[in-house]
Amino acid sequence: MAKIEKQPKWLIVDGDGKPKNINHLLLAETILKKHPIKVVPFGNDFNYYSYNGVNWEDTKKERALLNAKRYAMDYLKEVDFYSVKRMEDTAKTVIIKAQLQYNPFIKQKTDRVAFKNGTYLLKSGEMLGVNVPTDYLVNGHDYEARPEGTTTNINVWGKYIFGPSWEYVKEIVGYAFIPEQHTFNTLTIILDEIGGTGKSYFISRIILPLIGKANLVAKDIDTLTGSNGKSSRFGTVDFIGKLANIHLDIPDTVISTPDALKTITGGDVVEVEGKGTNAISVELYAKLIFATNSRPKIAMSSALAQRIHLVPVVAPKVRDNPQEAEKRSKKWSESKAVKEIGSFAIECIEAFKQARDIGHLTVNDEIKELTEAWAIEQDLVTLFLSEAKTPLPEGADGGIKKGTAYARFRDWLVDNKQQSKIKERQFNKKLELLGYIGAKTRNHPEGDTENPQASWLGLDLKKYTKE
Repeated sequence: MAKIEKQPKWLIVDGDGKPKNINHLLLAETILKKHPIKVVPFGNDFNYYSYNGVNWEDTKKERALLNAKRYAMDYLKEVDFYSVKRMEDTAKTVIIKAQLQYNPFIKQKTDRVAFKNGTYLLKSGEMLGVNVPTDYLVNGHDYEARPEGTTTNINVWGKYIFGPSWEYVKEIVGYAFIPEQHTFNTLTIILDEIGGTGKSYFISRIILPLIGKANLVAKDIDTLTGSNGKSSRFGTVDFIGKLANIHLDIPDTVISTPDALKTITGGDVVEVEGKGTNAISVELYAKLIFATNSRPKIAMSSALAQRIHLVPVVAPKVRDNPQEAEKRSKKWSESKAVKEIGSFAIECIEAFKQARDIGHLTVNDEIKELTEAWAIEQDLVTLFLSEAKTPLPEGADGGIKKGTAYARFRDWLVDNKQQSKIKERQFNKKLELLGYIGAKTRNHPEGDTENPQASWLGLDLKKYTKE
């Protein structure tokens, strides 16, 4: 072995200056200084994080150990003293040295956002030229923030898609940068009833890169709520450490058990479970954003109704419409818009700050009226009536018997794989509130009776299963 001219502190040499051993602890400290790793308690296990210069990335134990081996190999080869055993022993020491007795990642800082070119401080609006590992931020953005840059093309494009609701969209996107769910307990549904307007394309080109792939999850609403045959058991474990859940579709089926939506948007500590792991209690902060071409069917409580905002898309259809595509190409430049993302990020964060300071989001009349009208429709009885109501046979009078109406409601629930604790008395009360008139009559669509029966006048309902 050659004599080492410049001896690192972790290398032990003989009297001739040739390597004879290493101090594993000092080498591990050298590695961790240049390539930070943290091993922290999480539930009954450990989580592993590596620092990428912007934020701490959640990683697997195997990957953390593999990286530690690679770093050890590089240092050992540099002094021509590599062996598999020295590499493996050093890597194990790195992992042990990286362990903490507490988890600094549990409670994230909400007053700063990390970008490729430094950390943005919300309070002062200052852009620090560095990122600080001891901030322990798990969410970062791999592009440069530009507080003084232009956002003309993105704003023209976004306002064309969302019209007067564009300010709300910017506030929600800005809120998605912040790892908390306490300021606004909200769920956003983008409603594009025309379809083909380009809203999904805008989201994929601007919003998703803005928040960052590593900070996103895309769970469908059925999986989150355990509706329509899907299990919600592991639906939220992937939300840990994510800034937003953006899914660009809501099925045209009834979400009868939406409790998880209220839980996720509540900002409280919740219990989540992963496959093969014990349940753990964590605070989730992923903002829920969905898009749909039809009004969703969600059996809502009043508490959940207060959190949901439907945002209408106002742009005309562009799919298979070359004239509209040509019109848009003259209004904004897509290539320039993509380059404005770094400036738009700061604009959205500032929009959120203003909403936070005044205590509410910019819910304009369009959002408010659309959401309120939709919320009135969102209970299982109303949804059932919207699907099952059918005209009385020509020339018929009277109406369906109350008992038969309730039975068909129960059949509809079975047919749609829904669950409900609504009793017949509650069902009848709801029909009365909706303006249906109850009276006794012998005349019924399903056949007249000898004696008058309690019925709903003028109402007939389709069958869903055999009676």
